[in-house]
Amino acid sequence: MQQQPSFSRKMLPLFFAFVLINSLVLFYQKNLDQHKIDSLVVFAANTLLFILSVLSLAMHTRSIDKKNPNAAIRGVMAATLLKLMVLTIAALVYLFWAGNNRSLEAIFAGMILYVIYTFIEVRIASKTNQNNNGGK
Repeated sequence: MQQQPSFSRKMLPLFFAFVLINSLVLFYQKNLDQHKIDSLVVFAANTLLFILSVLSLAMHTRSIDKKNPNAAIRGVMAATLLKLMVLTIAALVYLFWAGNNRSLEAIFAGMILYVIYTFIEVRIASKTNQNNNGGK
């Protein structure tokens, strides 16, 4: 049986995505402003998604290690619910506080980032699950 990578090693793809996205936002900040995309909102969304993805990955990893297959399902469902609730509250707070200066385009950019982070997270969790179950 192959040895499981440490949690910090598992989250490296999430960290690289976080750094890459922040770098791209910095590099294309003027272009984003021209398209009415608030770069600060994208930075905040990226940071929030990174934190939530790390927490979610920790929940996945902890639940996959249990022998009960239902625990893995509950862990995935709990992590998804947590992410959706926190992101919904964050979007509503932003829309309320920003008033007329809100950037709906930045919210849509955050939605795209959500898909990217979820894809990365699912890949990591499925590899972890494969390694724990011997590829079965």
